[in-house]
Amino acid sequence: MTRLVTLLCVVAASCATVFGLGTDKPKITRTWKSTEGRELQADLLEFDATAIKIKRAADFQVMKVPLDKFCAEDRAFVAGLVHERNLDEGLTKGPYSEKITGTFVKSVSKQGLNFQLFGNPKWDGTKRYPLVIWLHGSGSSGTDNQAQMGGATGVFTTAAHQEKNPCFMIAPQCPDKDIGWNKQVADNLMALIADLTDKLPIDMKRLYLTGSSMGGFGTWSLCAKYPNVFAVGVPLCGGGDPKKADALKAVPMWVFHGDQDPMVPVERDRIAVAAVKAAGGTLINYTELAGEGHNIAGIVYAKSELHDWIFAQRQGVREKAEVGSVK
Repeated sequence: MTRLVTLLCVVAASCATVFGLGTDKPKITRTWKSTEGRELQADLLEFDATAIKIKRAADFQVMKVPLDKFCAEDRAFVAGLVHERNLDEGLTKGPYSEKITGTFVKSVSKQGLNFQLFGNPKWDGTKRYPLVIWLHGSGSSGTDNQAQMGGATGVFTTAAHQEKNPCFMIAPQCPDKDIGWNKQVADNLMALIADLTDKLPIDMKRLYLTGSSMGGFGTWSLCAKYPNVFAVGVPLCGGGDPKKADALKAVPMWVFHGDQDPMVPVERDRIAVAAVKAAGGTLINYTELAGEGHNIAGIVYAKSELHDWIFAQRQGVREKAEVGSVK
């Protein structure tokens, strides 16, 4: 009898994991409300996108009920549970699972934007990981989906970095340097980020944006347009629009520029940083590299203090920056 009870418990746990909460999930007790306004106190046993199985508190009766019988609030609650479970399984079962290999894998977004994606299939899918977005400079624009693989890509994905700060990373490729990270290219990038965060276990509060030259300008621009999306902006040898300072002051940024840059005048960043500070921004850092020209990515991304600062940032959790003088 004891062996039979044990076996039944194992089978029940396995079924619950496939369709419902799983044995490691906390019990959910909720007052459910029908579309007609009737209320029911019950434990949630199982769920999917169309129905739930509940155990009524009054008499312990177990029943399976279509979701369309419940109010909008209850339907939204279950939809959230389904979405979180899909994220939990994103590394192994989701639409991007075959591209999560531990190395960069080429892909094309639904909107036709070339990109490469990095993630680790050995991660715990029930955890949420940051996403680093690298924006390349104008010289890497094109359609080969390979020229953009410089700059930050080789630093954030090393074994040592991933051991300390595991993160997803994408390296999109701008198809036309004359457009840059603007207009439809920017829209396509944001659509890609939205799809990735909807399908993979990505921490929505830890989207980190960085880029160099044209990518530096793109970092400034996207942070100004979406200040509530990005937790960090790290533009290199670019420049921001001083008129957008009020929006930019909400985003933690660390700006880098070589004072001998022959391609993008250092004044472009000096003016933008000064404008943000004049608007009351306290989250912006500025490091000017004495004697350096335009190609500063190797110097900047090698700074361990930069990585410590980046991965400490979370959307909605802002701390006054105190690192701007670091060289």
